[in-house]
Amino acid sequence: DTIAFFKVENDGFGLGAQRRAIEKNDLPQVQAELATYLQALRSKASIETILSLTSTAQIVPKEKIASNGDYTLSGERYRKGTASNHSFPLVFLGEENLFRVESGGTPKSDVEEYWGGGIPWATLVDLPATDFISEIATTKRTISDKGLRESSAKMIPANSIVVSTRATIGRIAINRVPIATNQGFKNVIIEDLARAVPEYVALALTKLVPTMQAWATGGTFAEISKTKFCELQIPLPPLEVQKEIVAEIEGYQKVINGAHAVIDNYRPHIPIDPEWPMVELGKVLQKSDETVLPESLSGTVTYIGLENISQRTGEICGNIVSENPADIKSLKNVFKAGEILYGKLRPNLNKVWLADRAGICSTDILVLRPVGNHIITGFYASVLKSESFNATVMSHIKGAQLPRVGWPSFASILVPLPPLATQHAIVTEIEAEQKLVAASQELIARFKKKIQTTLARIWGEEKPDPMETKA
Repeated sequence: DTIAFFKVENDGFGLGAQRRAIEKNDLPQVQAELATYLQALRSKASIETILSLTSTAQIVPKEKIASNGDYTLSGERYRKGTASNHSFPLVFLGEENLFRVESGGTPKSDVEEYWGGGIPWATLVDLPATDFISEIATTKRTISDKGLRESSAKMIPANSIVVSTRATIGRIAINRVPIATNQGFKNVIIEDLARAVPEYVALALTKLVPTMQAWATGGTFAEISKTKFCELQIPLPPLEVQKEIVAEIEGYQKVINGAHAVIDNYRPHIPIDPEWPMVELGKVLQKSDETVLPESLSGTVTYIGLENISQRTGEICGNIVSENPADIKSLKNVFKAGEILYGKLRPNLNKVWLADRAGICSTDILVLRPVGNHIITGFYASVLKSESFNATVMSHIKGAQLPRVGWPSFASILVPLPPLATQHAIVTEIEAEQKLVAASQELIARFKKKIQTTLARIWGEEKPDPMETKA
């Protein structure tokens, strides 16, 4: 009555001429599911039951295969919601009776009576760059009724989708209050809420940002026209499916937001015991004056610039490995593993890194080494990251255009000198806290991937992973 197709994407070997072994191998799973399938058939289980037991099988009634007379035995022809872009019907943003697209506009900015009238006026600053969908409940500026009437802008009802389509293309938001927007936006108004959920439409549009950017034309301020914007298509599942997708992704985003809150608010805190002696920083840390011309080096080198040290967290970001040191210009500081790198330029940015490797760095970074064997650099790296220390540093900076702190002034700042055992205990506690922060970062990466997997699924780019769905 049926024919089962089992999908094998990897057989344990690469596709090169040498057929080298690889980790991915679907054959054991297919073998196990095939045995389960045959056993279920023999027990006369229903098709629905059989399908629930397998993740690689596509089971097709024979009459469906015979329906057009060509008897094609290609499983992909009958597979739903996998590699096809037609899992759900595609609809144009310009489809009448479903969507209405309104462009923004701008009144004469020099007419005072046009502004401050109470109607929220959205510009790009009201749509912050984010990995998710922004929400507009208030705006930085308001426009008057007269200003709106004498501009080309329209009043956009609440719960529409606002998309930046000029210069900075692809920021997406939902307005929770009626607004008007400037000419940098196209606004998607949902005319039939029985067919489309605003949050779902906004999510679906995130997959089209590269297309919008590719379709934009113009010089300094590239823009996608309203005509082209209306040609964009999104998949439109049934309303209940849209709601399920929105709920799923919002659940993932709540986890991401919570993890971000941990990262953004975590600061290593060192409770200062009043009995600890306070000493000048130069008594516990000394500045290294070792420098080198990168062109004199050979092989791969680690280079740290101020831009490579994350503000406050002390994490390393960006590419820090150079295979051609000669490309790094001018004299640089040398550092070793276990030394502290402190950004002396714009110290308000609080850029501090405890080096876990040797390398070279910008001369805008102080390289600090411990003085004596009664100092744990991990403890003082945390002291230097603290808000209280940063506030003290800010009182020592010089220069208006490029504020920086000089070594003599920096070295004179008082810091605590607890016993060595206490330093050890504090560092151990902070390291345990930082592992939890690192776990939060991994959680963000995982749940961002879940969001992308869900979006890919609605576009028919891949089938859902049963484990991802359960998670």
